[in-house]
Amino acid sequence: MRVGELRGRRFTLPEAAQILKTTPEVLRKTVDRGWLAKSYVQVGGRKIRALDGLDIVCLYMSDTVSSKVRQGLYVRLKDLPEDLRLAGTMQLEIAAASGSGSRTVDVSLDRPVHEALAGIDALDRSVQAVDVDGVIVGGGVEAHRIAALVNGGMAVAEVLEDYPSLNEDQVAAAVAYAKVNPKHGRPYPVRSVKAVLRKGRGGLARAFADALCEDGT
Repeated sequence: MRVGELRGRRFTLPEAAQILKTTPEVLRKTVDRGWLAKSYVQVGGRKIRALDGLDIVCLYMSDTVSSKVRQGLYVRLKDLPEDLRLAGTMQLEIAAASGSGSRTVDVSLDRPVHEALAGIDALDRSVQAVDVDGVIVGGGVEAHRIAALVNGGMAVAEVLEDYPSLNEDQVAAAVAYAKVNPKHGRPYPVRSVKAVLRKGRGGLARAFADALCEDGT
């Protein structure tokens, strides 16, 4: 992918957290350290903090290079021409630890770019699997309802048993969508009624009560 394409993609922090396979809280702490350039997107009439594709590439390198190398790479990436394709190795001049002179560091871009693109593609697929009303396309059930079951401890196989119209990819998409788009208001039950009934907890009325209350509310 070219620099301009990565620079043009903007992600909210929950979306970026999904791409990076981390939590929004952990990512927010990283962003608060201040080495990333500030960027914003409009969501629901509000300006909220966002990251672009080049930010994602550099964040993928955080565990493999020093902070000096990562920040030096970030400055270079932000300055590159729009039509340049990111691949291969980039040479960076980094100040020596002793404070005298500098050293040349070779940084491979192939892995972080590949992982960033794979994460962005996975995010795009999960968003396409859920319609504008938050309903799983082709499944006819709310993504947040399915995500609540998985996050509450139900196995995917158990969810599929209770929702035979879904497949594993749709369940995964529902969980990813809910992570990026948190539900406000009363949460969905963390167990399906069928799952509670399978445990034999004393009849249908009790099963409905358990299904609604197992989230601790």
